Amino acid sequence: MKPAVRPLPATKPVTPAERIEPRASDEELVERLARGDQWAKEALYRRYVKVVWTTALHMVGNRADAQDIVQDTFVEALRDLPALRMHAALRPWLLRISVHQAHRRFRRRKLFRRLGLDRSIDDAPLEELLHHGATAEQQLELRAVDRALQGASVGERFAWVLRYVEGHSLEEVADACGCSLATAKRRLAGAQSRVKAALTEEAAHDL
Repeated sequence: MKPAVRPLPATKPVTPAERIEPRASDEELVERLARGDQWAKEALYRRYVKVVWTTALHMVGNRADAQDIVQDTFVEALRDLPALRMHAALRPWLLRISVHQAHRRFRRRKLFRRLGLDRSIDDAPLEELLHHGATAEQQLELRAVDRALQGASVGERFAWVLRYVEGHSLEEVADACGCSLATAKRRLAGAQSRVKAALTEEAAHDL
């Protein structure tokens, strides 16, 4: 008696976007988009959604706002894609758009609070964005950092997050924030002085 032949597990069909995304350069994606290739839109999104999402969440600390920023960033990017001249600059260009969108969110949030209309329940302090294996000491330090950044200007907070949380270079921070290198350094210094003071105070409490 022959053994029963088990059917092979069903495989998920590969979409055109999944075939495009790993192989295509940024330049090729831009060229495909310029030709109206709809699958290139999904490929662009798949390639950069994670970096835009994490950057937005770290900047605004609010998941609902971060989701809106991601959506608005890609809508604006696809709309203004013909204006992009340097294809190699696609990633920093998307970051620049996301920072601009985050600034808009902060201005709207400030207005809502002034009018007494802020009912956000989805705020996520930096402490909650740590991975689950973080130690209690790391959680306390990040809580202190979050308090310090709440007192910083929006520009200082964004610059600090891009530099010390996302790991971007000074040049990339300046580019993403749309400011000069000197201004980026000044914003970073302002935020860093607050952070150092907060961590020093936290350490003193532990003595």
